[in-house]
Amino acid sequence: SDGKMHSAKPIVSTNPSIGDFDFARASVATRVNENGLIEEVASGLPRIDYTDGSGSWLLEPTSTNLVVQSEDFSDASWVKSNSSISSNSLISPDGTLNADKIVESATTSTHWIRESTTVVNGKITFSIFAKKGERDYVLLRENTLGGYYFNLSNGTIGSTFGTPDSYKIEAFKDGWYKCSVTLTVANATADFLIYTADVDNSNSYVGDGTSGLYIFGAQLEENSYSTSYIKNEGTALGVTRVADTA
Repeated sequence: SDGKMHSAKPIVSTNPSIGDFDFARASVATRVNENGLIEEVASGLPRIDYTDGSGSWLLEPTSTNLVVQSEDFSDASWVKSNSSISSNSLISPDGTLNADKIVESATTSTHWIRESTTVVNGKITFSIFAKKGERDYVLLRENTLGGYYFNLSNGTIGSTFGTPDSYKIEAFKDGWYKCSVTLTVANATADFLIYTADVDNSNSYVGDGTSGLYIFGAQLEENSYSTSYIKNEGTALGVTRVADTA
């Protein structure tokens, strides 16, 4: 409840609240609910998260999503190359019709979208929710440092591109996967790209003008790992989730 994390059983029967934790978080945050969907939780309310199928407290540090448009990939902040965006094409991991489709052009080339972001030197993690369409592979990379291929048919890692630090892929509801790449940057500006791919370890192929894959919830954090989803609808300096304290 607001401002408390309650104990299952009071420690002292004459003072039922003595076993409770005081809790604070001065911002909204998200969790995965018991139905496997991402949902917002109001400020001051603790989060019980079901990402792994069972409920547990989710206590995270402060983090900021530096991606300017985390859901609207048709926005001009996302540069397109030999690809286009079909907006609101599929039910996303939050249960609404707001996932976009990257549609490849009918050319023999690479097919990608990109957002450029100012970052602080050090560890950063770029993540995206992705689901296979006609294409099974997505490549997440920073333009100079590289990234990983992710197999959206079976939730496995493909080949490495360049010299990233680490990766992670997590299964979500209805065939969605959260894919993340961690890198060490030494530049003030980083270019993050999302490619469609028809096979592993190849980011150039003959497009047909209609095929692609689905994406939702892009996030860039100055962390060495990915945290819970932070929605950004156009805030240039990023949107911040304040730390949970208990």
